[in-house]
Amino acid sequence: MITLSHRDLRLELLPELGASIASFKQDDFAIFRETSPEAIAARDGRAFSYFPLIPYSNRIRHGAFCFAGQRYNLTRDDEDPRHALHGTARFHAWRLVEQAADRARCEFAFPGHNPEWPFPYEAWQVFTLAADRLVIEIGVRNTHSAPAPAGLGLHPYFIRHQSVLAQFNAAYVWEKDAEDIPLRSVPDTGRFDFGRGHAISQADLIDHAYGGWDQRAVIAWPRQKRRLLIQADPIFRDVILYTPVGREYFAMEPVTHRPDAINPTDDPKDAPMTVLPPNGALSGRVAFILSSLNGTP
Repeated sequence: MITLSHRDLRLELLPELGASIASFKQDDFAIFRETSPEAIAARDGRAFSYFPLIPYSNRIRHGAFCFAGQRYNLTRDDEDPRHALHGTARFHAWRLVEQAADRARCEFAFPGHNPEWPFPYEAWQVFTLAADRLVIEIGVRNTHSAPAPAGLGLHPYFIRHQSVLAQFNAAYVWEKDAEDIPLRSVPDTGRFDFGRGHAISQADLIDHAYGGWDQRAVIAWPRQKRRLLIQADPIFRDVILYTPVGREYFAMEPVTHRPDAINPTDDPKDAPMTVLPPNGALSGRVAFILSSLNGTP
């Protein structure tokens, strides 16, 4: 573990565990959920504060897809054996290539092999603390000799204090089938509508991707008088909201594509997963900007 700090911000980073985050705090207030020593010892990335989603986000149905006329079958997830989940980069040791007091860069080269992921790639993350924010730059480069699909995402978990609020604007939400795979885009009405902001209930499960997102979301903790603005680059065209029932955390994930985007639907709003040419790259930044609840970052 390495520690970055800037004024009242502190970030604990785990380069050898997927370049994941173990803690992100402002003074004594945990913005991301904190990672236990037991989770680190067990290398249990699902219990970390944050992990990267590379080279794809969320689920691939049954771990299967076709690309360039060939069918591929991926290793399925241990906890959800129906599908492949959250990419490969989180399972591997990354190299810490740069470090300063408030900045670190980590890199990872994946050779490409079935059944984990058939295409080689290089990935990087840069973590920077400034006066009021954490900025994460994330990227992937296709090192295959032919075009290859690629996607990115960030998977932070936030503290679910009582009365926590969330607000973001989206054009639609992806309705899912019984296997939690998107079927069609529908209006984000009722409990799925966060346009005006409302509480994240511990009794309500949402595990859905939102499209037509404007790359901006706000999380507010009224009792703690804290506010977090999430501001993403345009490549992060979707956001995934995950609110597990009865848990003290939730996730809001800026991503470049919907779950299972490698398997297209016939929905007119569907967008294909990015295909990178040889040596082509996909990258972007997400800023987590802190203020008092009544302030405006």
